[in-house]
Amino acid sequence: MLTDFSTVYSQRGDDELLHLATQRHSLTTEAAAALDAELRRRNLTESDQVEHQKFVKRQERREFRGRRRKIFGKRQFSWLELLSAFVAMAVIAFAYLALPKRYHLKPDWEEAAVYVMIAYVVVTVGWRSLWRDIAFWIALILSSAIQLAVVHTWVQRAGELSRGAGKLATLLGFVFFIAIYGCIRLIRRNFYGGGSSESR
Repeated sequence: MLTDFSTVYSQRGDDELLHLATQRHSLTTEAAAALDAELRRRNLTESDQVEHQKFVKRQERREFRGRRRKIFGKRQFSWLELLSAFVAMAVIAFAYLALPKRYHLKPDWEEAAVYVMIAYVVVTVGWRSLWRDIAFWIALILSSAIQLAVVHTWVQRAGELSRGAGKLATLLGFVFFIAIYGCIRLIRRNFYGGGSSESR
């Protein structure tokens, strides 16, 4: 049996053997012995195994980022985007304050609207590469409505939210958007396949 394993392992590449070495616990005694012999024959040491594990982890991280980019587009933090978001929020706040008092929201709705605005201005400015995708706008509208209702109920029950609670209320917007947008993309992919057409 040892000879059989030796023949099989001798025909495999270094990467395959190093990967197999990370799964040693699943091998039989004979297979592990043959693997060790082949590793020694190729001068592959434990440090090579550690380097291979690091390489695999890097590859997994790249694949994860690649899958995430397929859903949310290529993201790269930009100070210009952050500045644009602050400017947009300032314009919205100025326009709101310029309205006559009778058009202002009640305090509990006003506080909830602030958290919704912060979350969705950042989402809209940050993911401008998705502006031509109708799923983006559907997710934005649905998630902002849900966040507004949830935060408004929260404000009614708790009164004015603390700073920490306010951050959590803003974070809810991102969570709702990501969940809804991901679901829409998944549904669209299931109905129309991987090459579903996005709005042009």
